[in-house]
Amino acid sequence: LNLRLFPRNAKYLSDRKMERPAIELVLQALDALYRNDDLVEKEKASQWLMQLQASVHAWEVADQLLLLKRDMETSYFAAQTMQSKVRFSFDELPPETHTALRDSLLNHLHNLSDAPSPIVRQLAMALADLALQMSEWNTVVPDIIGRFGDSLSTVNVLLDILIVLPEELGNRALRLGHNRRKELRQLLGKSCADVLSLLVLCLSSSPSNPDLHTRVYACLGSWVQSGNFPVEELAQSPLIAAPFQTLQLLEVPQKLYEAATDSICATLFMCEDVTRYYPLAVTMKSHVQQLLPVYQASVQSEDSDRAYCLCRIFTEMAESFLLYTIHHPNTELGDLRMFDHLLECVAHPDYEVADITFNVWYRLSEELLKLGDDPVLDVFKPYVQRLVSHICVHCQLDEDTSATTVPDEKDDFSDFRNSIVELLRDVIFLVGSLGCFIELYANICKPGTAWNVTEACLFVMHALAPSIRLDESENLPIAVPVLLSISPDTHYAIRATTLKLVADLAEWINTHPDTLDLVLRFLLDGLRIPPVATQAAKAVQSVCQKCKDKMAPHFDGLVQIIEAADNLGIANDAIVGLLKGAGDVLSEMPHDQITPGVRSLCMLQARPLKELTQGSHSVQSGTSTDPSLWMDRLTAVFRACQVEIKEGQQHPCQPVVEELWPVMSEVCSKYQGDQRIIERTCRCIRFMIRSIGKFAAGILSPLVTLMVSIYRSHHHSCFLYLGSIIVDEFGTQEPYQQGLLGMLQAFAEVSFPFLSGPTGLINHPDTVDDMYRLCARFLQRSPVVFLSAPVAPTAIQCALAACTLNHRDGFTSVMKFLRDLIHLPLEEGLSHTDAQFRLSAVQTFLTQNGQILMDGLVTGFINLPSFMIAESTEVLWELMRFAREPACQLLKTSMAMASSSCSQKVTVEQQSAFLDSVAKCAELDDLYPIIKDLARLYR
Repeated sequence: LNLRLFPRNAKYLSDRKMERPAIELVLQALDALYRNDDLVEKEKASQWLMQLQASVHAWEVADQLLLLKRDMETSYFAAQTMQSKVRFSFDELPPETHTALRDSLLNHLHNLSDAPSPIVRQLAMALADLALQMSEWNTVVPDIIGRFGDSLSTVNVLLDILIVLPEELGNRALRLGHNRRKELRQLLGKSCADVLSLLVLCLSSSPSNPDLHTRVYACLGSWVQSGNFPVEELAQSPLIAAPFQTLQLLEVPQKLYEAATDSICATLFMCEDVTRYYPLAVTMKSHVQQLLPVYQASVQSEDSDRAYCLCRIFTEMAESFLLYTIHHPNTELGDLRMFDHLLECVAHPDYEVADITFNVWYRLSEELLKLGDDPVLDVFKPYVQRLVSHICVHCQLDEDTSATTVPDEKDDFSDFRNSIVELLRDVIFLVGSLGCFIELYANICKPGTAWNVTEACLFVMHALAPSIRLDESENLPIAVPVLLSISPDTHYAIRATTLKLVADLAEWINTHPDTLDLVLRFLLDGLRIPPVATQAAKAVQSVCQKCKDKMAPHFDGLVQIIEAADNLGIANDAIVGLLKGAGDVLSEMPHDQITPGVRSLCMLQARPLKELTQGSHSVQSGTSTDPSLWMDRLTAVFRACQVEIKEGQQHPCQPVVEELWPVMSEVCSKYQGDQRIIERTCRCIRFMIRSIGKFAAGILSPLVTLMVSIYRSHHHSCFLYLGSIIVDEFGTQEPYQQGLLGMLQAFAEVSFPFLSGPTGLINHPDTVDDMYRLCARFLQRSPVVFLSAPVAPTAIQCALAACTLNHRDGFTSVMKFLRDLIHLPLEEGLSHTDAQFRLSAVQTFLTQNGQILMDGLVTGFINLPSFMIAESTEVLWELMRFAREPACQLLKTSMAMASSSCSQKVTVEQQSAFLDSVAKCAELDDLYPIIKDLARLYR
């Protein structure tokens, strides 16, 4: 069931506080969702059912629907509702009802044991989640074994519960807290031996039941990954040998084969802790070594599915024993034959099998690079050499590919070739890039070499090119002219890949300028061939960026290429790249040449924009009728063209910016209702302003007036972001401060009313993000002006309400604003008057709102995703820097409130230790792990 949010409709929606609906109405809604062809009715039903699921009545309704056993859809909806309620809304139930809920779920599982597996699995997860949250139920495993383990008709239900029980323990959506999870691991650990015995019994009592064996292997993997199993007992158990025996059978359902593979991989994963699991690791390694003939047989029989499974096992073993092998090669668990197994997988005809092994090679190169021990590197060098050889074969295109086509850059094989590039650039230091490059060049020069072999060699050479020394002057000066002397009838794929090679050699070309003219002629030839023109344009961009100080004589030619680019079949992204390259070249040119150069590039884009604003064309995204296309190209010019200006000089781009402003204004006015076009236009203006800085003063007044006018009608948050850029550039200059404050006030009058609504922050996170970027810029550039303004109190109150906003960018901007606010008096070099004003403002803020702020921070520590904790930790640190003792007192009060609502998750001793640790922090870096430890206690 995939319940989506749909627009509300009166037929099914009642009051937000839904009354308990009759079962007949629920069944009617389910029929409308599943059996009514009217999409509008489906939407109504879906919305109403979602509201039901969110209500407290869902418990009873789901229970009654399960008792009906009406049909699969109804039972699945009820089971999924029950599972969701147990996981996310367990605190709705009073403790005295927990036992009744448990008994009800057990009964439903027993009565629905023959139901389709998705229904049983949802109910199994519901029971598992209940067991993990129901602290008084300490005999979970014995109880469910006793209830479902005495009959073949219910053993599948038992195994389904046992599969999900350890899995749900690791599910962070269940906010059990560290203490409860630790207690549960110990509890499950005590039952692990009983579970293993049960699994052995299941295998022996039903030796030819593939469905049962699939569940047994899944259960084994789940319990092994929990980590609480008797190592010696498991190492000697028939459960370890059983999945390996399954893999050696010829006639096995694929689902069972994959379940056996998953079980083995789960066990091998745990064996990475060699010290703790050494007996099990030795047993597993012995079994895995015996799978090589099975793998070879799968290759001969062209059974890629089984080869894929076996390759996963070889790869998992290599990853688990990798560190041990590096430090103890040629020992029992450091057996280098595992790399022979991996290379057999790399040599598999199906590149998807080879791809599985890549992470091992990444890790190997990373560890060896850190180690830096030449004798150890020599041990693994032969394996990497064989890896490169196999990779060259996998890179080869289909020999039957037409000579006038180039590889598709967006298909799966292209993704695989890109992963090869990343892999080679990681591992090539082990064997030396130049030696491989020369060997591949020699292969290309051999008479009779097939075109696809040549292309594959060139592709690998392009991967190696960036790691070749820039002072290499013995081999490349000979090879490059040969590689570029391609005949007109050469396969286009070879030409396209050679262009990639040139792009990656651009830095070397810069140190060997005598090759530049030859390279440019080759690139120009490529631009004239539509199938490779885009790749040629990318190579031109690379050469421009790396050789920009040598490209000035060729600038006029670049402009001509850009002018003709759309007619040459060059993709828009590549044209944008050409403009970036041209901008890089301009940055190195004399100032008197920059102005006409920028003008020539910009007018090529401005003229079509002008025509669009004066015409009545309908916008088709990505075509010449789309203003965004031309805006992106303009953006590329100003983003790349960075000019150093000395005191007293005029910026050479200023006249061009002022000439472009009327076009930018017309685009904003005409397309003010189109968010995408406005965002791209704001982005372009942003880079114009960043490019010329204070010299943008001439367009400032009309720009701000236009932004405010459009924002009143269309709440495009990109105007707020652009406003923050303007404040960053001009906020320190007194003549502009009041005007910029007026801009902020105008934005605030529109924004804060809808942000202050019940769901305003949640529904408009982008506005929150951009509004507080703007406010933070004011604090950084004009703090006195901002804090003295009427808008400041509203901005502060809204920021306090956003301390628990679960949106990464919006939350980050709010935290930065609050951090900068508290930091104001701590800045160095302030005048006495300025320092006193800032101190007074922050003291007033904390006196009025300190506890509210701290409550919000603590709530965020406990409830927000862990990746968002760093930002709020910085706010806490600023509070402590400003006034450590009062901040610690506020924190103590907030923690007491949090603990009173989650008393079972954190002990008094843990809370006290946390507060002591915070109070003793000397650096921000010391505070991060303390807050993370606190968050873990609640999750």
